Amino acid sequence: MNIAKAIYYSSVSPENISKLILSIAHGFKETQIRKLSFFDLFIIIPYYSYVPAQKELERIRFNVASSFQTKIERNPDTFANFNFRYEKSINYIKLGVSYCINEGSIELDEDMNINLISSKDEDKIIFNMGKVFSTKETSALYNFFKVDINAI
Repeated sequence: MNIAKAIYYSSVSPENISKLILSIAHGFKETQIRKLSFFDLFIIIPYYSYVPAQKELERIRFNVASSFQTKIERNPDTFANFNFRYEKSINYIKLGVSYCINEGSIELDEDMNINLISSKDEDKIIFNMGKVFSTKETSALYNFFKVDINAI
């Protein structure tokens, strides 16, 4: 295995994905707008994997009314190849969720909402993304990114 493959596999390990999930959950919890849905993860994590999106949301000043619009809707160039990243990440995200559940960090309720049980490291960028994405309903996110929820 070459170095590039080893780095890639490390980045998509269940433990690393679980850290992202926990940071997203913290972002949703801080805004108190709505609960984090299991299905939200399949939009937020692939979006996070795109470097221009990370740069866009690194220093965001969160505003409930306009953050999604100003940072995402007005920057359509940040969605290049989103469908590819979405489909490629599904299995990794499922493994990350399983890892979080097994570690006792999160639990899923009967509506597939994620409840945070314990806390670990927070990644500031994806924490900010959690806050921004919490302002839109899950169905609106899937419609905006034009991805199929049935692929999950």
